Amino acid sequence: MRRGITRRGLVGGGLAFSACGASATPARRTVETPLGRLDIPVAPRRVLAVDSRISLESALALELPVVGYSHSRARPWVPVPAGVPMLAAPPDLEQILMLKPDLILCPDTAPYSDWWPLARLAAIAPVLPSNHRLGWQVNLARLAGWLALTALAEPRLAAHEELVASIRRRHGAAIASMRVAALYFDPLKRRAMVCSDGTAYGRVMPAQVLAELGGREVDAGRLGPSGDVALEAFGDVFGDVDALLVLDFGDGSVGALAGEALWQRLPAVRAGHVHIVAGNCTFGSFYTAQYLADAWAALYARAEA
Repeated sequence: MRRGITRRGLVGGGLAFSACGASATPARRTVETPLGRLDIPVAPRRVLAVDSRISLESALALELPVVGYSHSRARPWVPVPAGVPMLAAPPDLEQILMLKPDLILCPDTAPYSDWWPLARLAAIAPVLPSNHRLGWQVNLARLAGWLALTALAEPRLAAHEELVASIRRRHGAAIASMRVAALYFDPLKRRAMVCSDGTAYGRVMPAQVLAELGGREVDAGRLGPSGDVALEAFGDVFGDVDALLVLDFGDGSVGALAGEALWQRLPAVRAGHVHIVAGNCTFGSFYTAQYLADAWAALYARAEA
């Protein structure tokens, strides 16, 4: 029995329902965000992360009590507590309403879209945004500031800085001299999608972490708008690339890429300077940054061997 709650009711009865839940929060504070001034719980008890990547990872890094998340299944390297469910994707507002969140985290990419319905979510609970054109550290620090959790964010940021510094110490010469690329393959369109900074996808995580290391990437100006490279252009784009990090989404695309003759002719591939990293790590936050730092280190180690 759903007790009559519908999407239509979100604007009327649903608002009253969520407000009733919010009244149980013992204390609230007012913060200034890109969405304007918001009244949020001092200590949130039920946090909904709309995006399984940046929203969820940021929430977990700040030890927030997450009650659910959307978009896609959390990556294996993200420590989601047992029992936290993946919800419908795109987000189902009725389902979210029934979870009674007192705080929602959502990208501000398209606030009236089905996938990122930030404007409609605001009728359920206060929404704190992330921005995919900002670096993951900026998003995490900004969220921590709103929630007065900077003391939790700072050790995470410091741990990542130390990991990056240790990789620089081990592979500094290779990082300075080698041009590298992170990519995944679309076997249907037979094209690579390169994760460089400056494409329409915004601040993709492989490019962010490579920049932290001081590495040299393929310039976005040599790529299509979304980082795409047609198969026949592989030689032109990747011919001077020394090492390649290939993202394996587990869909057979890596095997399909290995079967392409133009891929096998690339100097980096012939030299064995290819490292496969499991999982979709194009977006994320602290945990994906750590995961990718280790992946880049493995690629540089392979190229140095």
